[in-house]
This record gives sequence, structure tokens and C-alpha cells, in this order.
Amino acid sequence: MKWSDIDLEGKIWVIPAHLSKNGKQHVVPLSGYALKLLAEAPRFLECDFVFTTTQRTHISCFSKTIGRIHETSGTSDWRFHDLRRTGASGMARLGVAPHVIEKVLNHISGTISGVAAVYNRYGYDAERRDALEAWGHTLEQFDRGK
Repeated sequence: MKWSDIDLEGKIWVIPAHLSKNGKQHVVPLSGYALKLLAEAPRFLECDFVFTTTQRTHISCFSKTIGRIHETSGTSDWRFHDLRRTGASGMARLGVAPHVIEKVLNHISGTISGVAAVYNRYGYDAERRDALEAWGHTLEQFDRGK
């Protein structure tokens, strides 16, 4: 994530096409909780990376962090991609429609397929924002220890 890809006023993060799994630019609405976390993140002069330990490159070695997560949570064989699954499952639990979750995850194929996928070009922007706001509230509850 780069600061230059974030529009704090517009409350969006634009993932460039070349960084997206499906090769398409993805606009992610930022929830109030995400904006709060970004406001707390340190910013370094002449460094565009939001998450960095060197002030020159993004964070890249997660093995120690994953090890600590395994130890603390009592889990094993955990991957960062599991966060997407957790987010998707959590939003579903909150009542977010599957096709909206698919849009949040930037999936091209999903629950809307066939003729509907050809003709339905709606981006579900408001619904995606609402879904991520609701998920942000859920994460904030965990952060507060509730």
C-alpha cells in the first residue's frame, strides 16, 4: 500500500491494475476504522510505503509475524490470504450479499454469472462502502477488546 494510492478526502484506496490479481484497477472504499488506522501509521519523508520498516521498501518478510500469530492464537498453517477469507466470511455473517462481497474482493467471476454478468455492470460502490464500514465496526470491537 502506498500513500500516493490513497485519497484520504475521498476515503478510497486505489490498487493499480499491475498490482491486482485480476489485472484490473480496484477502488477500495476506506471505512472509518481503516482511516483511523491510517491516521495512526507513521509517515516518513520521501517514503511512499504505508507499511515499512526500512523507510525504503515495503514490509516483505512475514514469517516471524506469522509465527507469533500461530503461537498467540494456537493456530497453525495460517496464511495472510486467510484474512481475505475471514473478511468475506465476516461480512457474510453481517448480512452482506455474496455479490457485494465478490466486488469487495475484486473477483471478476462470482455469484453473478452468465447473462447477468454480461449485462450487469453496476459496481455496487455504495454497497461495498457499507459492507466495509460494517466490517470496520466489527474489527473495531475486537480492537477495543469487546
